[in-house]
Amino acid sequence: MILNGCKEKEIYPVIPSIEYKSAYFILGQNGKDSVLVLGISFKDGDGDIGLTQEDTFPPFNPVTDSNGKSLNPYYYNLYISYFEMNNGVFQNVVKPFTHDTIGYEFRIQNLTPDGRHKAIRGEIDVTIEASLFAGNDTTMYSFYIYDRALHKSNEVASPPIIWKN
Repeated sequence: MILNGCKEKEIYPVIPSIEYKSAYFILGQNGKDSVLVLGISFKDGDGDIGLTQEDTFPPFNPVTDSNGKSLNPYYYNLYISYFEMNNGVFQNVVKPFTHDTIGYEFRIQNLTPDGRHKAIRGEIDVTIEASLFAGNDTTMYSFYIYDRALHKSNEVASPPIIWKN
């Protein structure tokens, strides 16, 4: 009798799927929370998550306005929105003297596996420093990603997260 040692190929949709996984803090020297590490899990059927440093040609080219704000939604591939609780309701926070809300944009590195089967799953940890504009200790984050085929994942939110200020 011969046993086959190959593992079964995992099948996921080609549109990436993400979930909130975890959050923990790194304390600063003053004993207060200075960095949040947000854990995000993902699955993708064709494994085209992430960009290389060379991915700067359309549609991944950097396009900015006169204030340096990114205008191309595909240059970054992970977007995180920041919310604070005010009177029991989570709201976006506007940066002083602007109309821009606090948010974070990242470029996930290329995660495509070698080999024939490209389906992937895993976790991404993102570090977020305490906001200089924050006025409340209870926050929430929503996030989504784009893959290289420009598929947008589902948008997911963290539970309430309380910073030790």
